Order: sequence, then C-alpha cells, then structure tokens
Amino acid sequence: MSKYPTLAEKCFVVVSLFFSTSALIPVLLDSQESSTTASDPYSPILFLGIYAITGLLIAQQWQSFVQVARKNIWIWLIVAIAIASVYWTVASDITSRRSILLLGTSLFGTYMAMRFTLREQLHLLAIALGLVAVLSLIFAIALPFYGVMSIQEGGVHEGAWRGVMTHKNVFGRVMVLSNLVFLFVALGKPISPTSKQSWQWLAWLCYGLSIALIILSTSKTALISTIVLTVVLLLYRTWRLSYSQLIPLTIVIVLVLGNAAILVFDNINAISGAIGRDLTLTGRTDIWAVMLDKLAERPLIGYGFNAFWRDWNSPVTAEVWRILAWECPYGHNGFMDLLVELGIPALVIFMISYIIAILRGVKLLQSTRNIEGIWHLMFLTFILIYNISESSLLATNSIFWILYVSTVFSLAAKSQPSPVYQFVTALSEDERLELEVSRDWDLRN
Repeated sequence: MSKYPTLAEKCFVVVSLFFSTSALIPVLLDSQESSTTASDPYSPILFLGIYAITGLLIAQQWQSFVQVARKNIWIWLIVAIAIASVYWTVASDITSRRSILLLGTSLFGTYMAMRFTLREQLHLLAIALGLVAVLSLIFAIALPFYGVMSIQEGGVHEGAWRGVMTHKNVFGRVMVLSNLVFLFVALGKPISPTSKQSWQWLAWLCYGLSIALIILSTSKTALISTIVLTVVLLLYRTWRLSYSQLIPLTIVIVLVLGNAAILVFDNINAISGAIGRDLTLTGRTDIWAVMLDKLAERPLIGYGFNAFWRDWNSPVTAEVWRILAWECPYGHNGFMDLLVELGIPALVIFMISYIIAILRGVKLLQSTRNIEGIWHLMFLTFILIYNISESSLLATNSIFWILYVSTVFSLAAKSQPSPVYQFVTALSEDERLELEVSRDWDLRN
C-alpha cells in the first residue's frame, strides 16, 4: 500500500462518513403516511461492506494499525463489554448484531487516525458534511415531501427542515458538527503547503449555509450549542496566551460568566419558557429518574448493548413506557443510555478515556499554533454538550463514535513526541512557523 492515502481511499472515507451521518437512506424509506419511521434493511448491509473494506485496508498496513490501536486500551474495553453483553442482554438478536457493527465502527475510526493527518481528516469531513448540507438544501426546496417535517410526531414540528435526515433534531445535530468542521477548514491551511489552490472561500460559504440550516431546522438545542461552541472556541484560543495575558483575561471571563449565571438563575422561568423548555428539561429528568430505578436492578452489567429502548414486545421497554405514559425512543442523555445498557463499569471506562483525551487535547493546544491544534478539544466539548440532553455517544455506524475513536487515537499518537517533534520544539518561534509552512510536521502521527 502507498505510504500516503490514495484518491480511492479518500473517496471511500468520504462516502463512509456521509452515510455515517444517517443521511439519505433512512429518509427515503420514511413514509409521511404514518408517524412512525420505517425500518431500514439497507444501511446494515451497506456498513457491513464498508467495514469489510476497512478490514482489508487495515490488513495491508497491519503493523501500523497495531502501533496505533495499542495506544489506548479503554476504547477496546468498551467495545469488548458491548460484545460480551450478548451473554446477559434482554435482546440477544439486537445486541449480537449491533455489537459487531460497533466493532466495525471503531475499526473505521482507528483506520482514519492511522492513515490520515488531522488536516486531511478535517478536509474529508468537510466534503462529506458539505454533501449533506447541499443535498439537504435541495431536498427541502425541491422535495419537501422528504426534506420538511409534516406528520411526524403528530405534526408538532410541521414546517421544520430535516433535510436528508429523519428528524429535525438529528439534522440540527449534524449541522452543528458541520458548522465546526467548516469553520476549522476555513481558518486552516491547505492540505499541502505547496498547494496553490485554496478552498477557504467554499468553506466559508458552507459555514454560512450550515448556520442557515440550523435556524431552518428550528432545533433550539442545535442553535444554543452552536453559540456556546463558538464562544468556547474563542476561550480555548486564549489558552495559548502567555501567563501575563492569560491571568487578567481569566479574571474578566470569571466575572462575566458569574454575572451571567446570576442573571440566568434569577430569570430561569422566563428563559426556559422563551426557548420552549421547562425546568424538567421537557420531561428529560422524569425519563432519567425511571432509568435510574431500572439501573438499580442491574447496576454492573446493564441490560445489554442497544437492548434497553426497543418496543412493546420488550418487557423492560414496555414497563418504562407505561411508567412514562409515552413511547420514549431513547434516554435523551448519552451517559444515561450507556449506564443502562452496559452498567457502571462501562461508564467509568468511558470517562477515563474521555478525561485522558481532554488532558492530551489541552497539551496539544498549548504546543501548537495552528487552528487544527484546537480541533480535538472542540470535538470533545461538542460530545459533552450534546450528550447532556441528547444521545449520540456509543452508537453503531455513527459519525460521532467514529470521530471520537479517531480523536482518542490521534491524541494518543501525538502524546508521544517523535525525534522530529523534539527537534522542532527546540527551534525558535520564527523557525518553527517557517518549518510548519514547509512541512505538516505537527499533524502527522
């Protein structure tokens, strides 16, 4: 295999990332004649093909894969628990299939970390998410039967754009991720330092399109998350300042946030009403209370991977739905879903992997000067924010789990400086910047 990724590999990754957003196929199968979402028999087959190709590509560079995969055991422990849960799950047929697909999803994320630089990953992500954004615009305008919500959920979201997704909130979540990716590509450099062609203008155009689509989705969570993440990005960039600059800035930020928090808590009822939420987070706290009651019955092993939220034929799901008095599709919190599916040990293992990644992300941010050096920390923040009120954590065929795995292994590789890195850090700032322009030294594993 070539030392550098081929065009065929890049096309394969773009197509895989596109479908890992859950775009196109599910919405084309969705029928507006009922409020339920049609089953999708095609996506599992598609992803089995993707993971088979991924396995072949990994086999061709097995030594490189082993070097990367062994840098973080926590990911593989989580996957191992998910696969092992087939022995105690309450839905063995679902768990057996989904856990194998989770392994494939994790292998694909590891392959991305092994084969592509961070800058290359961001550009490939931008292409895939750009396709999602453009197709969503086309579907909503030219094919509103598919691109705009109407009868789904009793018509309460009628008129909200869902693009090539099955629901406006799923669409909003993907557009928030797209917004981040487009911004990083727009602020970053070309993949090749010698390239004369710049696509920054297109990235800025897609950045603006993603904001428009977030607004048209009417997803308040997506809109608030976009604003919060933009502010967080500005704060992270200040971490690169010298201590003489950072200390007064930190004091100002603490004062501003403290006063803002007082205003929010003093006017919490008015604010929650203005954004269409109540103090129970639109019933989410009620869901979590029931989930914790069920977790108390199986705290160490949970109910099996993807086995807790099923249908009325599942005794566990049926009992929860009867208590809640509605058919809740998931726990609206990624950490709670992980708890009830795989138990307390799995959540502890995930949190260990997350905290290690955060610490390595901070270290990378402070040791680099380009915008890409902040990406890992921003994506980890995105994961945390979105899994408080939604669930996009441990999931099969999911772009979010793919990127989490890729982030963890990319940071693990960068935490062990190579001789080249040690040489570069000994240079002056001007010499370092000059070398960074000529070679993409700090983004290669």
